[in-house]
Amino acid sequence: MSGEMPGTTIEIDQTQQQTRVLSSLLEVGRKLYAHDDTHEMLETILTHARALTGAEAGSMFLVNRNQLKFGAVQNDRIDTSNISQNLLGRTMPATMESLAGFVTLTGDIANIPDSYNLPEGTPFHINRDFDTATGYKTRSILAVPLNCPDGTCVGVLQLINHIGPDGESGAFGDPADSGVLLLASSAAVTVHNTILQEQIYQAHLGTIYRLAVIAEYRDNDTGDHIRRVSRTSELIARAIGMDRDLVELIKHSSQMHDVGKVAIPDAILLKPGHLTPAQREIMQKHTTIAAEILADPEDEVLAMGRDIALNHHERWDGQGYPNGISKREIPLSARIVAVADVFDAVVSHRCYKAACSFDVALDIIIQDSGHHFDPEITKAFFAVVEEILESYPSAGAPS
Repeated sequence: MSGEMPGTTIEIDQTQQQTRVLSSLLEVGRKLYAHDDTHEMLETILTHARALTGAEAGSMFLVNRNQLKFGAVQNDRIDTSNISQNLLGRTMPATMESLAGFVTLTGDIANIPDSYNLPEGTPFHINRDFDTATGYKTRSILAVPLNCPDGTCVGVLQLINHIGPDGESGAFGDPADSGVLLLASSAAVTVHNTILQEQIYQAHLGTIYRLAVIAEYRDNDTGDHIRRVSRTSELIARAIGMDRDLVELIKHSSQMHDVGKVAIPDAILLKPGHLTPAQREIMQKHTTIAAEILADPEDEVLAMGRDIALNHHERWDGQGYPNGISKREIPLSARIVAVADVFDAVVSHRCYKAACSFDVALDIIIQDSGHHFDPEITKAFFAVVEEILESYPSAGAPS
């Protein structure tokens, strides 16, 4: 009598399931290795975890110093785009009272068949804000810690509402059978390495900022000018449609726009009156000095910083310095910082001038559009001017 034995069919099904799991793990590993964007990496982890477990929705948290930060939110049933914008990057303390906090602190997996009927004595509660705001019902939950080999939890994977082959919602099965635990282990190492890289990058940016402040400190006594120019440049970059990475890049690189002033003598830099032609010529050299300081940059922040420092005093009409280039010969980043720098300089007190009002400064930007400034950059400036003014302490001129 021919035909497959029942046991053989089960073994074939198990083999096919294992093959699917391994293929998925290899694919997610390849994608994780390729990602240099933390948000995209977390989206990839969550997408594959949901595919392995049949989850209708899910979220991811990063863990840093007992703080949970939202990293990704997905839901097949409802549009979460607006909710995601509000949640992403938000932090909360990791405590035993929340599910994600419980998983973080204990390192345990939580497999909850029905979150609306938690067993008596459950140490955590389920936050219902999302369900209340959207009408969605979070029933079954599988929360998995991303534990590194040394036991450190660097994230929490939270999978919501298992959907079976019949399309019905139900409880999650044993997570070990789905391969999600292997995925979590692999993802933990990647997330940990990404966090370390981010910490190194932030330390690098901190060094850049402190170097910029050294030059600024002699002229302005504080780093407020640097921070305001950085924020204004960031807002303008966003307004003209730069992608997120470039916006972040100009935010940091703009801080180096006056780093060349570190080599300008105090007698000129701090002179209370007008500069003589010879003194003005020396002052203008801060642009080329900065270019020398930032020569042969090894990363994109310093490379853009060099472009900005060298060219932010060039003019749209070609009457600027040091090279008298015009229009789109001037790097876009320098055209943006030119507007941000002039606006802040006009409304700020300096040893050689009193602060002007915002109205005066805005009139100058309008009048110099097409002469000193790129008209498109001027237009973008005024599109976000209300946000720009929020960086200043009051409606009067900042100190």
